[in-house]
Amino acid sequence: MKRSSLNNLRDVLALFVRRRSWILVPFITLSLAIALLTYLLPKVYVSESLILIQPRGVPEEFVKDLIGGSTEQRLSSIEKTVLSRTNLILILDQFEQHLPEVRGLNVDQKVLKLRGQIAVAFEAEHRMGVPLPLTYFRISYQNQNPGLAQQIAGKLTSLFIEQDTKFRGDRGKESTDFLSSELEKVAEQLKQSETKLAELKRQHIHELPAQLETNLRTLDRLNLQKQANAEALDRSATLRLNLEKLIADTPALIAKETQASKGTSPASVLVETYRKRETEYHQLLGKYTSSHPDVLRAKAELERLKKEIPPEDLVQPQRAPGEPSPPPVMVPNPAYQNLTAQLRELGTEFEIREREKKWIESEIAKYSDRVQNAPAREQDMAAVLRANTELTKQYQDLKDKLSQAKLSQSLDSGSRGSQFLVVDPANYPLLPSKPNKLAVVLAGMGMSLGVGIGLATAADLLNQKIWTQTEIEHNFDVPVLAEIPEIVTDADLSLARKKRLAYAALSVVFGTAYLGVLYFIYLKQMRVLTLLDPIIQKMIYTS
Repeated sequence: MKRSSLNNLRDVLALFVRRRSWILVPFITLSLAIALLTYLLPKVYVSESLILIQPRGVPEEFVKDLIGGSTEQRLSSIEKTVLSRTNLILILDQFEQHLPEVRGLNVDQKVLKLRGQIAVAFEAEHRMGVPLPLTYFRISYQNQNPGLAQQIAGKLTSLFIEQDTKFRGDRGKESTDFLSSELEKVAEQLKQSETKLAELKRQHIHELPAQLETNLRTLDRLNLQKQANAEALDRSATLRLNLEKLIADTPALIAKETQASKGTSPASVLVETYRKRETEYHQLLGKYTSSHPDVLRAKAELERLKKEIPPEDLVQPQRAPGEPSPPPVMVPNPAYQNLTAQLRELGTEFEIREREKKWIESEIAKYSDRVQNAPAREQDMAAVLRANTELTKQYQDLKDKLSQAKLSQSLDSGSRGSQFLVVDPANYPLLPSKPNKLAVVLAGMGMSLGVGIGLATAADLLNQKIWTQTEIEHNFDVPVLAEIPEIVTDADLSLARKKRLAYAALSVVFGTAYLGVLYFIYLKQMRVLTLLDPIIQKMIYTS
């Protein structure tokens, strides 16, 4: 293949002249085809709604918003809901008879086509490079029918507003229901905790930390009682031993005194008093030591009486020798009886002291257990109180949140909540927005011209014929010494005329066939548009 020798504008123009048919034919045919297709392209009308995001009437520091998240996130969620397959199928069911472009498509294709005709624009304003909160957005729908475009755009606008209202209502109801449910659970847990606390206090009322000081004082008092009881038992044991010794030394029976011995003289009275005081003295010795004041007092009384009684009166009367002694009459000894009575009384007292000892020991064990269990009860109480405090805090927190949620729900259900306000309802488009047919035709003609130039250049490079002196020098690197002009004969002229006639005939046939094809396309334009729908979608609806 020869090398290109297009070194200047003259060579380029010469190429265009030589290969004009290669340029004109593609340019004309492609331009006509593009012009026809552009003519067949449907006009697209766009209906648009402008929706203002009206802020809440009450500041958030007074009533907290339950929605949460940014406005963009909320709108994105609503957009996904509105443009969901379910909602779009409902719109198709309502307007499908007016949408010829979806006929013959399955449900998924219809949904995709309808979704591609819808546009939602969230336009955030900027101030000094900082994005401001979103205050408005636009909803647009494009269709070949301007009235239908307006209807569907209005339907989408109403769906957005309905979804926002439903979204806020559902979110408020879900929040209040959830908080109410959690509040009931925490209230039940708090009730159980309070019941557990009351049961713990009831079961261990004497082991609680508040009773520790009282238990310690009671334990000290019981220890003192135990010590006093032990001392009393020791005294009772000693007294019992002394009484048992006296009883052993005292006869149970004594001889009854005669009438003569029962004189009423003062001496006999003193003797009898002396005997009684002597018996009492021995009884006191059985109870106390010899240095006890009562013992000393009784001893002094005996010595005083002994001094007042003649010595002979203290001696038992003796009988004459040989005189038979009358048999003594034995009677119970009062001293013996008194001692045994005292021993019985002392035994009763000893039993009482023993029972008191057992009771004191059981009380000491009981109060000792209470004191020992106080730390464990304190830990149990602390755990229950800690759980109770935490549950009380949770209950109050949930109660406050529920109150805020109800206020926010009431605010959103009224006219003071954040709302979508339709500033510009869906308009009826008077002029088509797409496509710009003049721009498409001009672009098609430019493309056709480019294709023709490309084909002409390729044909010239593939042809081995040398046309100019420059091509010889450029391809063979040899100088041209002389140029011999072409000698044209009559035969050459005749052959050239025949070729031109043949080319003209072929051009007429080809042109007629091409125009027939274009006419067929015009007649079958709906079928052609259906086949070219993917390309048209990208050219028109995504532009």
